[in-house]
Amino acid sequence: MPTSHEDIVARLRGIREEIDHRGLTEPAALKEAVAGLEDLIREMDGEKSDLNRLLGLCVKGIRAVNELRAADTLGSVDAIIESLDAAEHYLQDRPNKEVLVREAGQLLDSVLSKNSARAETDSEEIHPEEFVEMTLNDAAACLLQIDSDDFPEMERLCRMIDAVVAARECPAPCREISEQALHLAVQVVDKRKADPDFTIPEDAITDIGLALEEALSSLSENNTASTDTPAVEKPAPGAESTDYLPEDADLDLIGAFITESGDLITNAEEALLTLESDPEDIEAVSTVFRAFHNIKGTSAFFELALMTELAHHAESLLSRVRDGEIRYAGGYPDLALRSVDMLKELFRLLQDALNGSPFLKPQGYDELTGLLAAPEAAGISDVSEPAAPRPVSPPPSSAEAETSVAEPAAASPDALTRRPKLQTGKQVVESSIRVPIDRLDRFIDMVGELVVSHSMVAQDQLVAGGTHHELQKKVAHTTKIVRELQNMSMSMRMIPLKTTFRKMARLVRDLSRKVGKDVSFITEGEDTEIDRNMVDIINDPLVHMVRNALDHGIELPEVREKMGKPRYGTLHLSAFHSAGNVVVEVRDDGKGLDREAILAKARERGLIENGGGMSDREVYNLIFEPGFSTAEIVSDVSGRGVGMDVVRRNIEAIRGQVEIQATPGRGAVFKMSLPLTLAIIDGMVVGVGPEKYVIPTISIIRSVQPNPGDISTVLHKGEMLKLQGKLIPLFRIAELFDVREAQSELPKAITVVVENDGHQAGLVVDELIGSQQIVIKTLGESLGNITGISGSAIMPDGRVGLILDVGGLVRLANTD
Repeated sequence: MPTSHEDIVARLRGIREEIDHRGLTEPAALKEAVAGLEDLIREMDGEKSDLNRLLGLCVKGIRAVNELRAADTLGSVDAIIESLDAAEHYLQDRPNKEVLVREAGQLLDSVLSKNSARAETDSEEIHPEEFVEMTLNDAAACLLQIDSDDFPEMERLCRMIDAVVAARECPAPCREISEQALHLAVQVVDKRKADPDFTIPEDAITDIGLALEEALSSLSENNTASTDTPAVEKPAPGAESTDYLPEDADLDLIGAFITESGDLITNAEEALLTLESDPEDIEAVSTVFRAFHNIKGTSAFFELALMTELAHHAESLLSRVRDGEIRYAGGYPDLALRSVDMLKELFRLLQDALNGSPFLKPQGYDELTGLLAAPEAAGISDVSEPAAPRPVSPPPSSAEAETSVAEPAAASPDALTRRPKLQTGKQVVESSIRVPIDRLDRFIDMVGELVVSHSMVAQDQLVAGGTHHELQKKVAHTTKIVRELQNMSMSMRMIPLKTTFRKMARLVRDLSRKVGKDVSFITEGEDTEIDRNMVDIINDPLVHMVRNALDHGIELPEVREKMGKPRYGTLHLSAFHSAGNVVVEVRDDGKGLDREAILAKARERGLIENGGGMSDREVYNLIFEPGFSTAEIVSDVSGRGVGMDVVRRNIEAIRGQVEIQATPGRGAVFKMSLPLTLAIIDGMVVGVGPEKYVIPTISIIRSVQPNPGDISTVLHKGEMLKLQGKLIPLFRIAELFDVREAQSELPKAITVVVENDGHQAGLVVDELIGSQQIVIKTLGESLGNITGISGSAIMPDGRVGLILDVGGLVRLANTD
């Protein structure tokens, strides 16, 4: 880089730093920056036309900010700084310098065009009060984007608020409140300077946001014209087809807003449920308040009037609870949860709007906002109705506690408090970035391809059977790296079950009220992780099992009292790891399963003839038959015989198993055993003739080479193996899949004994090749429903091996 260019770069860098650190608060600094840029343009006159044009645009942008003509002050300053960076890269001859200068010029030109459009539409010069309001709004938007370790943005926020405080036209009330917000922000920055490990507390961001909101409110109160204008313009009667999505909406930013708000709504819903059992939990109130407040502020930034209005009213309700004006009891919990549901519906409609649908007002919106605005006028109070069932009962009285000592299945008072608690004190904040799901799936697929390709190389005879020891050593080292990469990529697919469990908490709360039962809902193991693709699949089975436990299992309070049980029932949802699987249990302390009622219903439907010799497990499994139900009354909750068959079908579709345990009068346990992931399986590779198949290791009981005397036939058709006093049906893989050149003599073959749902079968194969992790490949839509086959895998020799569906084979063996 020439010496003259080094001098220009140094001057450009100085101008950029002045604008970045002092530009919004000191007009004199902006004037100096304009003078410095004009000097540079004169010195380079005719030398670099593209660069001169870009610097000329920077001069125009700085003047617009200095003269309060910028339509977007924060955006203008960002565009100017980015342009100066591009100019510096250009002079340093960095790669793509022309592209950087051109793109920066286009961005700055776009910002300046907005300034020009504003100047044309405004009949008068911009009012200084508008500058104050714009800067406060920019500060609020900046605050929403600040992460826990983003101190440069916090310093920038300080400068923006300082500009408001320094503005002569800023009304005294607004200036006073802005000074409070500035003081809070400066405190955070000073703490970081004293302690490099200090992170920005969430409470500090909340307090600054509340101060900025109050400053904006005081500014609007000072302007009489704005007070006469309603916050949300109501559509005319019959005009419910109004599209509330702004014409100039930034769809990408709104999409990010929808994604980030999902966690806020989920946390708010959980905190509201916690409040019902502990109305004095101030931290839970603050969690809900912050959720509504953040959604209100961001939706106002995007001009989404419906969300802003609803979040404002809901926030006001929680503010009254926080200030102790009302108790969170009576009709207020239902009203708050209805607000959360309406926000969910608004976000769903907003997501549809991003895909081209109109953003319409949902049904019941006006009624709900009216109730939130004046709940007492509608008869809502904090007085609970005596007959109303509660979703989570308080600790029992001393008399109830004495009777519950002799009842092992009953929940103890301490158990009622074992709900997810919000963490207090200092928390560790993890840095993270958002990655599109399709990109993550593509990455994981490519890692799978890498594993397969490496396996083909590592097990090639030239490598595995050669004498090149150094090569084998390097391949072994690469194998270790590839396995670590595979494990890491698989962990990226894993997400905790917390969100699913929270949905169940809301379901229990609403359903217990509907059926008139008092239920204590306890969750455990929420942080247990499972494959992201499986979360939606297990949601329906969980919903059905929870509904059945509430409707069929747990008795009414009066019935429980007569049986010597506490009035409140206990529903326990837990998850844990076991033998390489994830186990999800739904446990209740209700009446259990009635074996005789199930058998009677099965005989009535012709499913069995007698059933006297059936084990409890076989009897309980009858409830998974399609249309099977023992409910005497069909309701909108259950009783139509649909649901449990869906449970088994969905679980088996992901290679899982479901098991039922029950004790009459003491309760029942529904246990789902699920694989950790759908992408990889631990399998035993077996050979049948020239073909190779994979049997999931979890289904294998043992493998034997039978003696001729242990084999018998049934009617000269079916073959049976006598093993440990039991007769096991044999299944020849070669006959099933028409494999030639397979071993036909059973004593010379190997029998792999597998089990599914309590039933065993023997799979006859030629040889056991070895156990290994298999990357699962789908067969495609045209081959997706082959009985006995669940998928495929690319074997080390490059050929395709089929993964056997043990459940399908066992059922086929026991029915043929």
